[in-house]
Amino acid sequence: MRLRRRPKGAPEGETRRVGKLRAQIAEATRLRGLVRNPDLTAVEIERHRRRTLIGLWFFLALGLVFTTAGVQRFLAGNATPADPIWWAAWTVEPMFAGLLIVLLNFEALILSHGIDLEHAWWTRLKQVLLAATLFMNVIPQLVPLVTNWTEFNPGSALVHAIIPVIVYGLAEVIPVIQARARQAILNGYAEADRHQPDPEPAPPATPEATPKPDSEPTPAPKPEPLATAEQPVAPEPPAVVKTVQRGPKLPPQMIQAIDNARTQALREGREFTAADVQAVVRLPDDIAAQVAGSTTNGHAVT
Repeated sequence: MRLRRRPKGAPEGETRRVGKLRAQIAEATRLRGLVRNPDLTAVEIERHRRRTLIGLWFFLALGLVFTTAGVQRFLAGNATPADPIWWAAWTVEPMFAGLLIVLLNFEALILSHGIDLEHAWWTRLKQVLLAATLFMNVIPQLVPLVTNWTEFNPGSALVHAIIPVIVYGLAEVIPVIQARARQAILNGYAEADRHQPDPEPAPPATPEATPKPDSEPTPAPKPEPLATAEQPVAPEPPAVVKTVQRGPKLPPQMIQAIDNARTQALREGREFTAADVQAVVRLPDDIAAQVAGSTTNGHAVT
């Protein structure tokens, strides 16, 4: 047996063929997980459903064009294009086809959501449309049997009888395809959810000890004298933010808002409370009290 060369620096037996096979195995392993993905299944089903419906609607339209010519011949009779009835006869079959298409669209939408159209006239209306189209297509082909049987064409009569039936069959199949495609997608998602492991319950949270606020209230700052024209106003020293040793951790925006509220409360000569905290930041009562207690110690919240 001929041995293949191994690349430089590769271990013993690690030839190029072995490396190629390893890459193919790794690719197959990744593809196995993707093939079982319900999202990929839904995309493939939707793509094939769209292609199938496009083909069915195309051939349904061709069949309706054929039946339109037969109906026009039946209604127009011996009329010529100079007679208005000759032109009006072309609109009868498109009207029947339009009604049928509207019913199909609504039926496909309802069936795709798992709802059956349980009404007798729903099926009767489609049957009436089929029977009218079938009758008006077949009768002109059977007239030569009575008038002059030598002009009778059995092939033409058969085609004029089969095509309306095929059109009706397509009208019944299109909504079923819509409903079955949706059901297949839902079944794939349900199967994936069934094999998904249940999430582990979260451990119970241990309650944190709420720090007690200091019993001594913070002394109110002395009111500053009003500035006059002769006495310039001294600039206010920047607030020194110290690191807190206890209390919840909050974002910098909330810390700045709480510091501003605390400064305002001190200027007004009152104690900084949990209500002042909740006035600027949305926090629960217990956390707001904890924040107010942390700030009354002369520290900033971190």
